[in-house]
Amino acid sequence: MITGKGYTNRGGRECNEDAGLFAVKKGICYAVIADGLGGHGNGDIASGAAVEEIKKCLEERSEDKQITQADMEEWFDRANRVVLAMQTNQAKMKTTLALLCIDERLKIAYLAHLGDSRIYHFENGKCVFCTFDHSVSRMAVLSGEIEMEEIRFHADRNKLLKAIGKAGEVKAETKTISLKEGAEHAFLLCTDGFWEYVTEEEMEQTLAIAGTPKEWLSMMRKYLNRRAKADNDNNSAIAIWNLEA
Repeated sequence: MITGKGYTNRGGRECNEDAGLFAVKKGICYAVIADGLGGHGNGDIASGAAVEEIKKCLEERSEDKQITQADMEEWFDRANRVVLAMQTNQAKMKTTLALLCIDERLKIAYLAHLGDSRIYHFENGKCVFCTFDHSVSRMAVLSGEIEMEEIRFHADRNKLLKAIGKAGEVKAETKTISLKEGAEHAFLLCTDGFWEYVTEEEMEQTLAIAGTPKEWLSMMRKYLNRRAKADNDNNSAIAIWNLEA
């Protein structure tokens, strides 16, 4: 059985530009999270519109049709076109977008993302996968300029290479995960305002002792609250777990 819990918090900012959604519809559990880019104006509108468009796509899908990479790419393209249509000369709104769909019948997880909002996969309590940040700082890791652990507070961590709201063709990065039989699976979707303050080791440690997804989030947020400055960024996360394939 799939259980999940999410939260969003504006942190030390005047406006919360994060948006998210968790639901189970037509045999699919899905979670969506988005982080509006504040420097471009109306980030809250962009993130909310992107999440709403993905919701529409999922509600329109045929219940008996398996999700494909092409489906997710189309959904992200639709979200991109919606946000582009809302842009003005004064507000070139943009947002990150991350989507997780879990087909309980097929025991498959479908992932898609753009930007630096992350999706983590934990198998039997261990982090076995994390999405690739589309950011300047992540490219600095690839080029050997910095170590992976330095990405959290790198000077260019907020400079994104891909996002919803960018002109031209936008293609989501997608992945399909077959959920190993007999294993316990958990997923965590979160914006950069969350993962900057909580390490992967701490995610695993709290997952091991938490009794519910809500409790897991609460434990991780204690790390965030201790470390974040007064003007910290919006932070949001969705926890999904206790999946026995």
